[in-house]
Amino acid sequence: MTLASVAFKTEFAVDMTCQNCVNAVQGSLRDIPGIERYDIDLEKKRVTIIGKTPPSQLLSALKSTNRQVIVRGSSPSNSSIPQTAAVSILESPLPIPTSIASTSNPILATSPSSSPIDLPGMNESEFSQKVFGIARFVQIDPKTILMDLTVRLPPPANIGLGVASGGWNVYISETGNIVNPPSTTGKRFLDLGKIVPDKDGYADLFKEVDGELWNWIGRGCIVQSDSSVPSTPQGESQSTLGKIFAGVVARSAGAWSNEKTVCACSGRTMWEEGRDMEKKTKL
Repeated sequence: MTLASVAFKTEFAVDMTCQNCVNAVQGSLRDIPGIERYDIDLEKKRVTIIGKTPPSQLLSALKSTNRQVIVRGSSPSNSSIPQTAAVSILESPLPIPTSIASTSNPILATSPSSSPIDLPGMNESEFSQKVFGIARFVQIDPKTILMDLTVRLPPPANIGLGVASGGWNVYISETGNIVNPPSTTGKRFLDLGKIVPDKDGYADLFKEVDGELWNWIGRGCIVQSDSSVPSTPQGESQSTLGKIFAGVVARSAGAWSNEKTVCACSGRTMWEEGRDMEKKTKL
């Protein structure tokens, strides 16, 4: 597991109701590398972790307790650094047939017998298209951004990519117009690295990048296969089908910056909203 060079905070809402819940959370975090300390608040149903561990790994550990877990935010552990965090939800600009897509929804799964891995912290039924990745960003010091990316792309064989396809480029684009990337997203603003998914399309990338996160807000986060052919301004090219995914980099809450527990629109608690989303993915 890759760890950050600087410790940071990540806050989770965990649906704990008793001391047994607290004990389960403690057990799930006991052997996780990179954790420096954590605080469990049973009354507020809050778990705050300080350390160098990727938030996606922490989320997976907490979910192993079979309790509902929601990421509330990440922030630098140094209180003198302004809290700046962002998230990008990666979707496909073109509808992808379920015959080639990989998803956690049993109805949309490639094979009824497959057991695909969920994206950490993502309820896919909230989105109009299937979600293929999530990237979280946090400013951990004035000039360093921590990126935690998890993707579940179509299996390479399903979109005509071989083992030696060269991998996928991850970058921040010049604009956030993700209607028809890369044509509408403009030039590359910053290269973030490269990922090589496994045979099932899974990959992750956890790294530190020089920069200031405020300058990424509103731009696009792009994951693009080396073998994809850029689409033209006149229309979307089928050659990019399943080979490019994009999402707008949107500001998100830092640790202790999101105290909302009731949705202003529906009046339901975050737990009720979360359970509704989980039910929809099982329909």
